[in-house]
Amino acid sequence: MTKDGKVSSHNDDPILRDAFGQQGFIERIAHIIRDCHPPKGIGVNGYWGTGKTSTLMRIYYHLSGKHPFIEKPDLTMVDAPVPKDIQQQVVPIWFEAWRYQHESLPIVALLNEIREQMGLMEKFRNATGKILGVTLLGSLSAFDEVIKAASGGLVKPGLGKIQGIGEKWEAERHMNPLPGQAIKNLLENAVEQALGKNKRLVIFIDDLDRCTPDAALRLLEGIKVYLNLKNCVIVFGMDQRQIERALISALNLDSEKDPGYSASSQAREYLEKICQDIYHLPQPDKSAKAEYFLQLLRELDLGAHSDAHIDNLGGVLLEFDCLPANPRKIKALANRSAGLLLEWISIEPPSGPKVVERRYSVLMAMTIIYCFHRRVYEQLQKNPGYINEVVNWATHEQPEDLINEPLYFPMKNIVPSIGKSGDLPVNPSDSNVFRLHQLFARLKSLSLMDIIPFLNR
Repeated sequence: MTKDGKVSSHNDDPILRDAFGQQGFIERIAHIIRDCHPPKGIGVNGYWGTGKTSTLMRIYYHLSGKHPFIEKPDLTMVDAPVPKDIQQQVVPIWFEAWRYQHESLPIVALLNEIREQMGLMEKFRNATGKILGVTLLGSLSAFDEVIKAASGGLVKPGLGKIQGIGEKWEAERHMNPLPGQAIKNLLENAVEQALGKNKRLVIFIDDLDRCTPDAALRLLEGIKVYLNLKNCVIVFGMDQRQIERALISALNLDSEKDPGYSASSQAREYLEKICQDIYHLPQPDKSAKAEYFLQLLRELDLGAHSDAHIDNLGGVLLEFDCLPANPRKIKALANRSAGLLLEWISIEPPSGPKVVERRYSVLMAMTIIYCFHRRVYEQLQKNPGYINEVVNWATHEQPEDLINEPLYFPMKNIVPSIGKSGDLPVNPSDSNVFRLHQLFARLKSLSLMDIIPFLNR
């Protein structure tokens, strides 16, 4: 870190900052969680890398005024205060499904996580950190019994030395084997006793879409069986496409058995049984993506002329919509751009508006090619003159028509975003989509001197 607090590269940790101006979306989902009629499953859907974890984290903060795993988060990154009326109505629980995907019974890990986080709640502990109250002990004992039932008796969590305090409560209520409805009633009563009648448990399930198909199915089944409770809301952060693909694989769904009822439709209906409402992350516009990129650059060490670098790159990005709607991928671009800009310290900044625009346009184009179109970049490393073929392909009225020509093989798997009829429908988050058509059309042609400074660095 430099003396002025700047770093050389951003990491991929989720953040509380509103990267794309989505505070209204956060507040809307938080109010739905507060005012809906449980049991309820809510999905926050977005492609990988589009900020689902950060969004869930911000909803968690909006509901509780706390960070799920940082005791004292940097609140300068928070865009809006947390309404006190919401904080008083919910108790949030955070669960990272990916960490437990290799467990034979991931629902047991989730139930145990709920139990542990409830036991750590500040309202139930005194100054020494000891748990207070037989009511809470009874509630935690209820979770112990359900965990034991869910695991078939293989897992027997205990309360250690305080177990004896709740023995009488446990003996009177659930020492016998528990049928399904009794488990549900037991958990509902345990949550109500621990939290009170007017509060609800809100469980955030993150990274379910990164689990293996079988693990995702086991967790979804367990949630439906054990946590379909009148005082419980489940919030899933997910790429719906990935979840549906996982269900197709795990359930062995087959479209051929009923051509009118596709496997994807079957998977979607299965998911809807558990997750009734699915809300899609809003798509950022060109200016929101550009501003996020520039904010990331402001936090990086750019060396001399940092303000000029940011202003000039901002001009390029506000004119050409060449960034993916993906915070993770924009971070990668910012990191790469900062490294290149640092090497301009000993170079006198270009003068004249046309020279400035051209050099920063080339820098942005070469950064995007480096990060997202590896085959093209490798070909340019071997033969910088290949840039002429890249420009020809990018500015052709129908780039796909050139794909089968050997000369354009490096572009074979790239998805054009512009065709003869104009803009093409493409995945807004996919880095394999080529978004430099208009920028290259403006540049018209490039020389070796234009691109060599950005190669082999």
